[in-house]
Amino acid sequence: MPRLLLVDDHPLVEVAITAALQRADRDWVLDSAVDDIEAMAHMSRSAYQLVILDIGLPQVDGLQLLKRLLRHYPAQPVLIYTAQEEEVYARLALAGGASGFINKGQPMQELVKAFETLSQGGKYFPAWLATDNDGGNESDGITSPLTPKELQIIGLLAQGHSNLQIAEMLTISNKTVSTHKKNILRKTGANNLFELAAVYKELQHL
Repeated sequence: MPRLLLVDDHPLVEVAITAALQRADRDWVLDSAVDDIEAMAHMSRSAYQLVILDIGLPQVDGLQLLKRLLRHYPAQPVLIYTAQEEEVYARLALAGGASGFINKGQPMQELVKAFETLSQGGKYFPAWLATDNDGGNESDGITSPLTPKELQIIGLLAQGHSNLQIAEMLTISNKTVSTHKKNILRKTGANNLFELAAVYKELQHL
């Protein structure tokens, strides 16, 4: 019987997934953990076909926990299941080594479908992400690697500097900064500076 580990601090999520699994075509065993300590303890005791990880955990950065899990268990499939912004965090999940990503707004039957796919060695990401990545070819995460200059600019943008300030600091034109900014937003999938700051934070750890 396939065994799943849910890492999520919201009890209602476990209740909803348990109910969905009871309606599934086959039996599953669902264990749960509310933080990284419990998750790693479960991993040390049992083998799991899939780990379902919420990256919005209060005590630990979920994407950092993803890397920790994969460092200790490199072959472990991990599904990111979160309410965070899909367009940004699906890319970061892929970049971090996750096997799949589902937003919590999706129907429960979609989640169970992901369980089936991932437990059999497949991948499960939003269709638009495959389209962005050159028609479904595997990606290194972010659609296109950022250039050294773009990495420099994203860091300054994340610190709150304006385009004009960045232009003066790097001795380039304001138009050049604007072009780099457009490319950064396109490559990362961020829609605004808040999301861009979140992307930059995660890029520091990749």
